[in-house]
Amino acid sequence: MKPGILLCSLVVSIVTLSASAKSSYHEVINADSLDTFEQKVAMVHAEMAVGGRYEFVKPDERRTIDLKFSEMDGLMKQSGPVESMKQDQKIQLFNAQEVVNAILTKRDSDRVICENIVPIGSHIPKTKCHTYGQSEEARRESVRTMNAWDNRGCVGGSTAGPCMPGKSGGSSGP
Repeated sequence: MKPGILLCSLVVSIVTLSASAKSSYHEVINADSLDTFEQKVAMVHAEMAVGGRYEFVKPDERRTIDLKFSEMDGLMKQSGPVESMKQDQKIQLFNAQEVVNAILTKRDSDRVICENIVPIGSHIPKTKCHTYGQSEEARRESVRTMNAWDNRGCVGGSTAGPCMPGKSGGSSGP
């Protein structure tokens, strides 16, 4: 096979693979000009508020996002739109975008998570799907419940064992 044909087929293969990978990719930030970038930054910050799509972004991830936004903003103000950037600036911009997109994709409350679960008393697994947001809300509710139990505490104890959270330890039966 001729080297030119081999190279051409390799390029076609790579483009096809990257196109198929891109179709399943969730891209939030795609900064091509300063105006669209500033709009997207405002949208992301609004969505990171309570009740927003990205409300589950952790504080250290927020700092990383803001740092990358600042880096991207500096590149845009220094060089203008992506078309006028040098190749190394484009790469720097792309890498900053990828960090932000990775965090936001992971913390997207609409992201669907499916798992096989074997119900108690059965050997037949069932597929259960929920969103990341539902999972985080369930986790938060569990933490709130445990904290409420800890805050109520027990009053006294009995020889039969420790008291239940929020209940008196003494016997008050007939």
